[in-house]
Amino acid sequence: MEANSGEVRYINPRGTLTTTPGSTKHCANMKLFLSVLVAAVLCVEQACSLTCYTCTSQSSNSQCMTSSNCTSPENVYCETDVFNYLVGLSITKKCSASCAASSVTIAGVGITTTCCSTDLCNVSGATSVRISYLALAVTAGFICLLQRSRL
Repeated sequence: MEANSGEVRYINPRGTLTTTPGSTKHCANMKLFLSVLVAAVLCVEQACSLTCYTCTSQSSNSQCMTSSNCTSPENVYCETDVFNYLVGLSITKKCSASCAASSVTIAGVGITTTCCSTDLCNVSGATSVRISYLALAVTAGFICLLQRSRL
């Protein structure tokens, strides 16, 4: 095998000289492909295994700290429903296929529904914002890899 100006020359099984485009570009493309594949696998794994806190009609958020894997692939939200009665609270947390955030008061009862879509994001009865540190780390690693390979 002989390399000349980015081309690779070799003798194929039929005994004739064959020239192929340079392998340097092929290696760079393969690195990029593998990096994207790893990032995609990590993101798919995270998306397919949503975990939510779950409970039914509890009077305190501290009674709603049991985590559950959302087994149905349609369940893409963690939903929290808080009923605020004059004499107390009722909190329900669950996995949900659809969720519409809302806050209404009907006949003196406040009903608040919050929705989120990351693991254990429904930790409190209030709306919470959470950054997925794994997704942030994968993105930073991918950018670092691209800079090192100078694509």
